[in-house]
Amino acid sequence: MKLLKHIVLFFSLVVLASCGSSKPTTIENKTITFKETVHDTVFKIEKDSSSYLALLECQNGKVVIKEVTRAEPGRNLNIPKVRLDSNQLKIDCEARAQELLAHYKETHTATVQTITNTVEVNKLTFWQRLQIWGFRMYSILLFLFAIWVYLKSKI
Repeated sequence: MKLLKHIVLFFSLVVLASCGSSKPTTIENKTITFKETVHDTVFKIEKDSSSYLALLECQNGKVVIKEVTRAEPGRNLNIPKVRLDSNQLKIDCEARAQELLAHYKETHTATVQTITNTVEVNKLTFWQRLQIWGFRMYSILLFLFAIWVYLKSKI
């Protein structure tokens, strides 16, 4: 009697365990992508000029500047510096420093979140597979028994 209780309890536990459904697997991927782009920009600088107009005179066989009639600076150029040394004319034009190339960065952030929820449809439990294989074995044995009975009746 005690053995029968243990067998019924074991059978009940197997049946209850086979009816439970397992939770589907969930896969979650979260990808954050940072893309930084460096841009170069070239600025176009317009032409610039400065002018210097002076009257020259000869004194004792040497050229000298008599009078400066006009000296105009440009947007980026200063007024030219003019020197006369031993009959040589030297002109220096200096420009203020200019920024020709500018860099700026642009950052893009892209977030991709993928959640894969696997749903298994009609997955057979262990108990169901056991019943299917048991029926197959039973069918094969029944077929063999029917052939054996048929052959026995012929003889």
